[in-house]
Amino acid sequence: MRAVSAKRGYSRKDYVGLAWSFGITMIISVLIASWCGKWLDTKLGTPGIFWLLGTLGGIYSGFHLFIEQVEQMEHPVDPDDRAPDNW
Repeated sequence: MRAVSAKRGYSRKDYVGLAWSFGITMIISVLIASWCGKWLDTKLGTPGIFWLLGTLGGIYSGFHLFIEQVEQMEHPVDPDDRAPDNW
């Protein structure tokens, strides 16, 4: 990891920010998804299956967003290289 840090100029603050972002994203996505699953379980009278699915979905969502952030750090996109919006 030190070679990547020296090569791209990332500081300790960048990695701390990434860790905080991961933690907050994970907590919020798991809480929202599990709350939605719990609400659905109470409405349908199921024994917790939607709570479990919501929790697993929140965990998946949190890790997916984290991986996207890491890839964005490793391979930044130059704003000039992006395709123009066709609105």
